[in-house]
Amino acid sequence: MTNTFNKFLPLTLGVVTGFVGGIQASNILKKAERLTPQQILNNIKNSFQNETPVQDSWISVKPTRIRKFALTTDIYQGGISRFEDNQLVRYEFQADAKTGSILNLNRIDL
Repeated sequence: MTNTFNKFLPLTLGVVTGFVGGIQASNILKKAERLTPQQILNNIKNSFQNETPVQDSWISVKPTRIRKFALTTDIYQGGISRFEDNQLVRYEFQADAKTGSILNLNRIDL
């Protein structure tokens, strides 16, 4: 019995180690999968604040799925307000839900 146990011990340890490692890798990838809306908004606000202070900002908390040409992606919609030349100017944006990259940015004329 001891001889048989010693034969399968390395195999058993290898399988268990691989299984546990796979679960850990899966958890890490799931955490890195999507930025939160607040993280995306903070990144965009920081970019805007390099020029002038941001007065107000918002972002949707639920992603929206859009299709542009052959590509489908989840996005967050949001907006930024700031003063430019003593006038309040609004911008609306669409940001990729996974990377936070701005996909569309429009200045809204009041």
